[in-house]
Amino acid sequence: MSGHQDQTWEADFEQLWMEVLGVDSVHEQDDFFDLGGHSLSALRLSTLIRQELNLAVQLPHVLENPRYGDLLAVAGKVPPERLAAAEGGEG
Repeated sequence: MSGHQDQTWEADFEQLWMEVLGVDSVHEQDDFFDLGGHSLSALRLSTLIRQELNLAVQLPHVLENPRYGDLLAVAGKVPPERLAAAEGGEG
């Protein structure tokens, strides 16, 4: 079993952030909205994080934590097993 506890998911997280915003690099203090992000791109980012990384990051997480480093920290704290509950599954 491979675990997302490794820091490998962080590199993928960074790639998704850059892909959604169309930028070549990202730094800890970069702000999603200052780099051209908006509500629809925030929704796209949260969806990609859930689909690609199996991390239960929701749209409010992105909106409330627009700095790259802050959202990265949030993503690391939201356990994958909460995905079903976060999307209205069993609970």
